[in-house]
Amino acid sequence: MRSVKWSAASILYLACISTFFASLNQNIYAPIIPLIRDAFHVSMNLVNLSVSLFLFVTAIMQIVLGPLVDIKGARFVLIPGILLIVVSSVGCAVTHHFAVFLLFRVLQAAGTAAIPLVAATTIGSLFQGSQRGKAMGTYQMLLSAAPAAAPVLGGYIGDRYSYPGIFWFLAIVSAILLLTNQLYFPKDQLIEKQSVHIRKLLNHYGAVFANKTGNSILILGFLFFFVYFAVIVYLPVLLTDYYHASLQTVGLLYLPMAGSTIAGSMIFKHLQARIPLKHFCLFGNIVAVGSILLFAITHSLTLIGMFTALVIYGICIGVITPLYATMMANEFEHNRGSALGMFHFIRYMGMAAGPVISGLLLAEMDAVTVFALLGALFGLLSLALWPWLCKRDHPIS
Repeated sequence: MRSVKWSAASILYLACISTFFASLNQNIYAPIIPLIRDAFHVSMNLVNLSVSLFLFVTAIMQIVLGPLVDIKGARFVLIPGILLIVVSSVGCAVTHHFAVFLLFRVLQAAGTAAIPLVAATTIGSLFQGSQRGKAMGTYQMLLSAAPAAAPVLGGYIGDRYSYPGIFWFLAIVSAILLLTNQLYFPKDQLIEKQSVHIRKLLNHYGAVFANKTGNSILILGFLFFFVYFAVIVYLPVLLTDYYHASLQTVGLLYLPMAGSTIAGSMIFKHLQARIPLKHFCLFGNIVAVGSILLFAITHSLTLIGMFTALVIYGICIGVITPLYATMMANEFEHNRGSALGMFHFIRYMGMAAGPVISGLLLAEMDAVTVFALLGALFGLLSLALWPWLCKRDHPIS
């Protein structure tokens, strides 16, 4: 099938829509967890394993696929990834054995992992300077909308068609995306034909880790998303146990944070061309520190204070996520796929580690102390790594 040429703006929106679907694929699963447990007659621990595996595989695939994007091209990775989603979604819908379901869910994660990486790398290749930052803001804005829409959509489809309906829906949408990307996603323009081997992959990541600016972004990215998921997991426990809110109310109380994340993406999109990115980074990190400390102080005192802190932190998520990605794309022009793959890997590992480690800390210390320490640590690292963010051969913006 021949591809059709599109403008850079059209390819941007195709990449953003594809990434919205990838996030939807991950987040639509949450409301049907009880259905999965009852349908397969398994324990909640096994169902939770399917959630953890999806996130873990998504993280691992970032560092596997990143160099492949650099060496073989974005389209080479994207089309098979979406095809794998189609096949695995059908497999999840039709199987009656949980072990097989778990296998298909892992394959679905592997396919899904390709989309945000390819999208971010393609945006970095198509746009330069402030236009790159603006495009990253658009990308993050659509990506942020999925976690708000996915639970509502998943609950509606799951209630009407049970869990197979979710996966048939994902199979149909991914098939449409496969056809659209096959037609319109640009062909890979590689300077020379390159082979893939372990030494080349290691060289790509060696260049990333040898770069002080890249290392700073990776360290800050890990801790920022660590705190994010520590808060996300702690929040329903706080609301149900301390404030005695119903589960339905808890779900609705996540919406302001999701909305503020979208607002943060819009703020980044409009300000990134006016403020040097390294200064934007320092300011965004300081505001994030303030919101974490505000959450630590107010979460057990007043709902209004707590949700003010969460709204501010949501804005910071919307700003910092595309900001860090843009800075990585700017820093690594020749191995951008590897750099962004490592950034996504570190980000996902922070998400995975946050709930586990914060849970252990909360078992030993009160929540005020835990979140105050996390906020202080993020602030100290932001200041300590500031010289590394500024010291580079060419300006970040």
